[in-house]
Amino acid sequence: MMDVILDALKDTASMVPILFVVYLVLEYVETRWQQRMVDAVERAGHVGPIIAAAGGAIPQCGFSVMASALYTQRLLTMGTIVAVYLATSDEALPILLSKPDKAHIVLPLIGVKVLLAIAGGYLVDAFMRSENRRRMQECRDRRKAEQDAVRIGEESCSCDGTRASCTSKETGSIDWKEILWSATKRTAQIVLFVLVTSLVIGLLINRIGQENLSRVFLAHTVFQPVLVALLGLIPNCAASVAVTQLYVAGTISFGSTVAGLGAAGGLGLIVLFRENHDPRNTGKVIAWLLGISIATGILIQSLSGK
Repeated sequence: MMDVILDALKDTASMVPILFVVYLVLEYVETRWQQRMVDAVERAGHVGPIIAAAGGAIPQCGFSVMASALYTQRLLTMGTIVAVYLATSDEALPILLSKPDKAHIVLPLIGVKVLLAIAGGYLVDAFMRSENRRRMQECRDRRKAEQDAVRIGEESCSCDGTRASCTSKETGSIDWKEILWSATKRTAQIVLFVLVTSLVIGLLINRIGQENLSRVFLAHTVFQPVLVALLGLIPNCAASVAVTQLYVAGTISFGSTVAGLGAAGGLGLIVLFRENHDPRNTGKVIAWLLGISIATGILIQSLSGK
């Protein structure tokens, strides 16, 4: 057991410098360009899924949260928000980048998820046209009814039917102390997640063996992507960490990893559940997200044979 603990500590400690640099860059990008990306998604129209896939592929929580808020305000189509979730990987990419022997998988993973997000987004919009029209009409009707209270122009205003609210624009200033603090905090949080997950997986392998652990996760069956997708659906960064660590440990297949990370909408799902006052619509978003993620995971697993 002591060997398992020492290995987990060693592996986690080796990730810290790389993780910090990655998060430092991501915090700068998020601070500098996140609002521009969100504004672009809102104005995108028919190219919404493409821009959503590109923005969602950047590993940070803010984009999916803000996109979810725009969706609950009826400013995005269902296909666009599904594309954001499908492209989002939360902490998976920084973790893979911090492991030299797994870094080669980052570009294929991003490529698969971006293509999946674009195709999935347009597929959803094709089947949900009437739903999108209904929600957009509700938005227009509420804006018209509240035109004296809601400012429409340079700012993006609410259509959630509860209050008039507008998102603030970027000031152009960069608070480097805040960026350093955020990068340090995110690094510490993910290091803790990784350490705990590594310990759990290591102890399980030590107790029951790698082969038996793979059986628990239904290795070499079509049910593994289903199980991992349900794990990824948990609205927390820990879900993407767990899926990534299981892949690194060789417990789940690449197809199952795509399924789990595809379903991992992260903190954006919390906003969707809390702020979307249309439970049936929320259910449809989750059903599409799970269905596309699982189907893709099973397809990749079947084609690759692992």
